[in-house]
Amino acid sequence: MTVINTSPAIHLHAVLPGGLGSLAGLIGEVIVPWEVGQELAAGHAKDATWQEIQSLPGIHHRSHRMVIHPLLSAQIDMGEAAVIQTALDEAHDAVILDDLKARRIAQTLGLQVTGTLGILLQAKQSGLLPSVSAAIAALEKRGMWIAPALAAKAVHLAGE
Repeated sequence: MTVINTSPAIHLHAVLPGGLGSLAGLIGEVIVPWEVGQELAAGHAKDATWQEIQSLPGIHHRSHRMVIHPLLSAQIDMGEAAVIQTALDEAHDAVILDDLKARRIAQTLGLQVTGTLGILLQAKQSGLLPSVSAAIAALEKRGMWIAPALAAKAVHLAGE
């Protein structure tokens, strides 16, 4: 199982064909920590991701708050900390995080890390996503900032 953070959940739900409903078929079952669910629910006026993903097969929502190690919560936001703590506590080896500091911490703790662009590349390789460059353009139009060099690298790796 893979544990997902708030921003990748919102972004992937917006650009993957089938939204997050297709994510479980692509990478396996996905866990949404309680703290991430609270962040998604708090933003429901701007984005319908929370309402739309609550009953998707393969997406598991945790119903309780995590006890997060103080060293995690002191360095990164609560959603990111909950993703890492959930993965560690439940012995899941993979997380989906976009924040660089959170990604570095997760890697230091031995977790496999991917982000929104990594999932887009997997979706393209599996035939689910027709164009990584179009997905990146859609994400940028929605307000996601992607470093130009990183976007170019993802498009190159996608063979576009």
